[in-house]
Amino acid sequence: MNKGITGHSKSNKQSDISSIQLSEMTLVPDSIDQIAKIAFTIDVEDWYQSCIDFDAPITVQVVINTERVMAVLDHYNTKATFFIQGLVAETFPNLIRSILAEGHELQSHGYSHRPLHKMDRKALQTELERSRKTIEDAAGVRVSAFRAQDFTIGLDNLWALEVLAETGFKVDSSIFPFKTHRYGISGWPLTPQRIQLQNGAEILEVPVAIWSFGGIRIPVAGGGYFRLIPGVVLEKSLRSILSKQPAVIYCHPYEFNTQELDYFNEQINRVTIFSQGIGRKSFVGKINYLLRQLPFGRFDQVLETWGIL
Repeated sequence: MNKGITGHSKSNKQSDISSIQLSEMTLVPDSIDQIAKIAFTIDVEDWYQSCIDFDAPITVQVVINTERVMAVLDHYNTKATFFIQGLVAETFPNLIRSILAEGHELQSHGYSHRPLHKMDRKALQTELERSRKTIEDAAGVRVSAFRAQDFTIGLDNLWALEVLAETGFKVDSSIFPFKTHRYGISGWPLTPQRIQLQNGAEILEVPVAIWSFGGIRIPVAGGGYFRLIPGVVLEKSLRSILSKQPAVIYCHPYEFNTQELDYFNEQINRVTIFSQGIGRKSFVGKINYLLRQLPFGRFDQVLETWGIL
């Protein structure tokens, strides 16, 4: 058995996968009828504040956009999991209560949206505690699962999983098992794993959807990948994943607003406007297509169905 996580908070030493004690889950659905559920998750954040200026105020646009998401889900009678940014919960607590009232699950997406890999242990602990408190204060429910802003748990800060466990989180969905120039870990398992931590704790790591096809990994989890990949390919890839394991997709409220970037044409450089806008007009159509073709549900219920929680 491999040793536990190394390279944690007292060192800047980089870890590798061989230094981590992973326990692969036995994935057994409760019944054949219950197997077909893909976890539909939404990272609730305000575009300008989360992508351009962390010090900018949260605006009412996040409320408008999140209500668009809920309207789409309601049309297909689908419940989802909303990973809430703490600043959003703090600014618009009524929005958080309305999400809960619709039968959706609430979990944490950090507080400030600053990248985790730029935080030390103390700063991360504060970030996580504030993220939980703001959501729990707004909605009166327990928060136990987390997704890092921009998937910023990588090889250089795997010790962050220890801090998550120390602050009461039981489940994490922050490690992107595909290496990009901004985030991700090459070779990380595609299936849920229980990770034994050096502090004696354990955390369940549930990665978002990556399609393994002919030995090649293709991200099909959401966000920009959804904007660029044709809907029929997304459907095929998600069906393939779902035949073997839980599949998890994610999106953001602002992706449901085709006019969002128009507000910032004079403030943001053209490269950013282009990269953030490419495929945006087709995004909602693809979501509608997938909701018609595939069964979706809440993150917690999907994990329960597979006997993981």
